[in-house]
Amino acid sequence: MVATRPGGVLPVKPPNPRVPWLVLNVVASIAAACLLFAFSVPGFVFLLVLGLVHVLVLAAMAWIVLVMMGIQRREWSWWFLSAPAVVVLALVVAGAPLQARWAMSRSAFERVVATLPTTSPVGVEWSSVPVPSRIGAYRIEAAYPVPGGVVFYEENGYMTDDAGFACLPDGPTSDLETPDFESPAFKHLGGPWYSWTASW
Repeated sequence: MVATRPGGVLPVKPPNPRVPWLVLNVVASIAAACLLFAFSVPGFVFLLVLGLVHVLVLAAMAWIVLVMMGIQRREWSWWFLSAPAVVVLALVVAGAPLQARWAMSRSAFERVVATLPTTSPVGVEWSSVPVPSRIGAYRIEAAYPVPGGVVFYEENGYMTDDAGFACLPDGPTSDLETPDFESPAFKHLGGPWYSWTASW
């Protein structure tokens, strides 16, 4: 295809085939970063993951189209692998963001725990205690002295359930389960600290 101009013919450059791949890789990288953030809390940020699923499905469809076009032109490129590699890497290390964010926040939680009253006895209804709304890198909705330690409710929660952190020097026990704290699942973070999810 050519364009004419006075005194001659000017060739028109075809569109750069790398541009769609560049756009796709930028989208995949942003989605991967958001995915890592979504898993940096106890449980995960449900609404963010839900939105990312749609973005990743569209990105996958675009990737398939671009790969098929490359195959038709008999052109191979390392660009074919970059977008899936970024997303797969994010999924593989999805547990690391919680550990990293928690490591930055642990000392702040320990300072708060040191100021809280002694834990409530077994069989007594949980009563919240005042704590900062932000502890370390997390937003905290409430904290409760419980048998054997302290339970913190993190703002993001886990789907329609609750999630947070717990300082339990003797580990989780069945005494923690209440009608508002049903079937808690604990994940050990090191020392007396756990992340947890529970129904309500």
